[in-house]
Amino acid sequence: MLGTSELGEADLIVTLLAEQHGRVRGVAASARKSRRRFGGALAPMTRVAAAWVEREGRELHRIESLEPLRSFATMQSDPARQAAVAVLCDITAATVRDGQPEADTFRLLGALLSAVEDGLHPWLAVRYAEYWTLKLHGVLPDLAHCAGCGEPFAASDVRYAADSGVFCKRCDKPQGAVALSADDVALLSAFDKRPPAALAVSPERAKPGGALEALLRGSLETFAERRFRTYRHLRAATAGPGAGA
Repeated sequence: MLGTSELGEADLIVTLLAEQHGRVRGVAASARKSRRRFGGALAPMTRVAAAWVEREGRELHRIESLEPLRSFATMQSDPARQAAVAVLCDITAATVRDGQPEADTFRLLGALLSAVEDGLHPWLAVRYAEYWTLKLHGVLPDLAHCAGCGEPFAASDVRYAADSGVFCKRCDKPQGAVALSADDVALLSAFDKRPPAALAVSPERAKPGGALEALLRGSLETFAERRFRTYRHLRAATAGPGAGA
C-alpha cells in the first residue's frame, strides 16, 4: 500500500505496488464511510492481498478487496520511522511503472521495512532506497568515472557529488557540488554489496546536507522530475537529540 487520497464524499483512491503488475491505482468505494470493509489494509506500506477489476479506457480500476497480510503500523508510532515510510512511499509511487512487473522494487521495500522495524536508522533506509531505486532503473550515476571528463577515479582522488554525477577536481563542477569523503564512498559500496539489515554503519553520512544527499536524492529527483516534499518531515522528525535512533 503506497497511499490513499480522497475522492468525492465517501471513496478513496488507492495506490498499490503489485509485485507482478507494477503501480495500480483504483477506487475503493465507500472506504471512508465503512472502515470495516478494508480495515488496516489502508495503512501506509501494509502488505495486502488485493483484488481489483480493470476498467477499459480508465486510469482508475475498481478495488474489490484488500486483505492485510503484513502490517508495519506499530513501528510508525515513532515519528522518525513514520516519516521514513512516507518518503519510501513517495519515492516508489513516483518511479514505478503501471502494468509492468516490479518484483525487485517489491523485494527492496520488504527488506527495508523489516530492517527499519528492527532498528535501521531512517536516513540509512532512505539513502539505501535512493541508491537502489536509481540502480534498478538504470540511472545510478557512474561512481567510477568522472562525469565531466570520463577519466577513471583512483582510490585517493578527490571526488565531488552533484545531481548530475561525480566529478574530479580538474573538471568544472555544477553549482552546489559537495566533496565525497572516503566514508561516503565506503557507504555507497556497502549499499551495493549488503542487504539493509546488514548495514552495521554509522548513520552520520546518510543524514541531510551531505554529499550523499546531493548525489542520491538529487539524481533521484532529477529522474522523477519532481521534488519529494516528504523529506522535510523526516528532517524535522530526526532533528532532535536521539530522534530516529
